[in-house]
Amino acid sequence: MSVEPTDYVARLRAQASDPGREEALRRDRAARRRKIALAVGGGALLLGGFGYWLTDVTGERPPYEPYAARTVREELWPLEWPYSVDMPFRNSPASGWAEGADGIYVPEPTGSYGGLTAKDTTAVLDEVKTLLVETNVSERTLGGAEPTAALALLDPRGVDEAVRKDMVTRFDPEEVYLHETTGIRTRGAMTYEVSAAGELVVHADYTFVYPLVRADLRHEIVPGLSEVARIAVRRQFTVTSRGGKLVLGAYASEVANHDCSAPKDGVLHPLFAEGRWKAGRAAEGAQVAMAELYDEKRVLPSGPGHCVTPTGT
Repeated sequence: MSVEPTDYVARLRAQASDPGREEALRRDRAARRRKIALAVGGGALLLGGFGYWLTDVTGERPPYEPYAARTVREELWPLEWPYSVDMPFRNSPASGWAEGADGIYVPEPTGSYGGLTAKDTTAVLDEVKTLLVETNVSERTLGGAEPTAALALLDPRGVDEAVRKDMVTRFDPEEVYLHETTGIRTRGAMTYEVSAAGELVVHADYTFVYPLVRADLRHEIVPGLSEVARIAVRRQFTVTSRGGKLVLGAYASEVANHDCSAPKDGVLHPLFAEGRWKAGRAAEGAQVAMAELYDEKRVLPSGPGHCVTPTGT
């Protein structure tokens, strides 16, 4: 049915002059405003909830738990984040040290001293190196074996049993194992002198840093990337060559990042990131700074088994 133009125009004029038209339009506009306000409010609540969740999962996470670790190159990770098998010596001065026994340098005698030939002196210095290697670097010893032959170089009358046990570095193979790719890092010095009695006196001061991985392999920083814990062991001692034996004199040792509260069972128990963080909080300012830990001029307190909580290793 067609509508005449004149009728259509008349109808529009009648609607425009209808007194209820403005009220209907007003109600319609008000309804639309309420819908928009509700939509905006709901969005704000949703965003607020998301922001709360985001703060909860990021800002409240313990500092030792990496967040989106794969988006940041590991060399840029914060110090609190765990060390990984990819970079077991990240942020450590030991990263550039020699590996294992190569870090134990034996000085070369240049002549005779007090009746001792260069050959005699070298033989004693080699014995001291053997003692250090077999008690701190040997895979068998680290795995729990007794370095009987090396300890036999010492005169038993001058070695306290506590010191004898402390001179040996061991780990529980059911708990941790040594990271096989990088190995141990070693640094220190060996010096010697001839006493007034004509005996060769050797001073040794060495630090060994061990990167360790959990034996169960269940704890990963991110999938496929296992965590590494580092333990630093420092030994300072003096021995005198007498009667074919090494007579132990002054002795001091320090172990850092070992669980100081663990039972004294003859093995070292490394602190991984979570344990390191908790031990640091418990220490309340008693931690040893990393710079101090690696200070080669620092003299250790006398005696064996000095356990410290470091800010890093």
